[in-house]
Amino acid sequence: MFSLSQTESLQLEISSYCNAACPQCPRNIQGGATVPNLPLTNWSVDQFEHVIDQFVGANLSMIYFCGTYGDPLMNPHIIKMCELIRKKFSQCRIGIHTNGGLQHHALYKQLAKVADFCAFGIDGLEDTNHLYRRKVSWSKLIENAQAFIDSGGYAIWDFIVFEHNQHQVEAARQMSIDIGFKEFNVKKTSRFVSRQHKVSSVLDVYDREKNIEYQIKVPTDDTYINKGYQKISKSSQKTFQTYLKETAINCNSCRIKEIYIGSEGLVFPCGWLHDRLYCEDARQHKDHATLQKLFAHIGGTDKANIFHNRLQEIVDRTWFPLIEKQWKTNSIERCALMCGNNYNIIGDQNQEIDYKQ
Repeated sequence: MFSLSQTESLQLEISSYCNAACPQCPRNIQGGATVPNLPLTNWSVDQFEHVIDQFVGANLSMIYFCGTYGDPLMNPHIIKMCELIRKKFSQCRIGIHTNGGLQHHALYKQLAKVADFCAFGIDGLEDTNHLYRRKVSWSKLIENAQAFIDSGGYAIWDFIVFEHNQHQVEAARQMSIDIGFKEFNVKKTSRFVSRQHKVSSVLDVYDREKNIEYQIKVPTDDTYINKGYQKISKSSQKTFQTYLKETAINCNSCRIKEIYIGSEGLVFPCGWLHDRLYCEDARQHKDHATLQKLFAHIGGTDKANIFHNRLQEIVDRTWFPLIEKQWKTNSIERCALMCGNNYNIIGDQNQEIDYKQ
């Protein structure tokens, strides 16, 4: 693991609220109701300042607003937070990831002045984007993206490919150029390997009462299928399980020296561990119980929470060293899946872009 002073990248989930209901997002049940045990919160400016002040003296080059459960644009203080970064960490790049369909276009004009880039999750065109980005208004997100671009903002179009939108990739790429996006990123999704680490090619999409509305499917065009997913789907369950128990783990967060902090204040090397806590499917996986045991080992979740414990204690002395210790026995299966040597399903997800560069 790396030390707090060596941290180069910081990913912050400043809100656990979201206007969308994406079917493979851990904050809802397959596009339906929000998971009942999710803490709903927005960071205050004081909380944000408390967090970033603990990185003074670190080697930060990037602060990225994203998250596991929420959209950062749901936090009403995001402009002030960006301004504080500019004041305290003038060398830092500021990145934002959003579905683009919330708030008012005037806010995006302001964001263009304080953020280095904004990645918009737009998975298709007007007739398909809503099939994954449920509840997102197409006209509103285009208006907001255009306001950001027209105000000088560096915009990235993130396009997750499914069967229902694979025929629109090149049309969307051309639209991104016409509107003024600087980059277009084809995302080969890894999420058809479920949070119970089972492979599927189809996901039922629910309404709030768990009635099936429709399905989303893996692309049929091999160009857009995640290579890690392909390897897993072609392996026997026994081979895959043996792999998860035995593979060497090369933590991506260690490679880029990144710390992730969730909306409730819990600190992890990455959001892939954060999604073990509240998601209905993930709570049924053994990783959830393992993390609860690890929290108990250090004295409870407060000991891993930046709002209750000093970050240096969390990263350098207790929580992060305990997570790293698990890699010797692969006791956290999520780490083996995401950062194992062979079936690394994240490596192929963003081929066309590196947000951290």
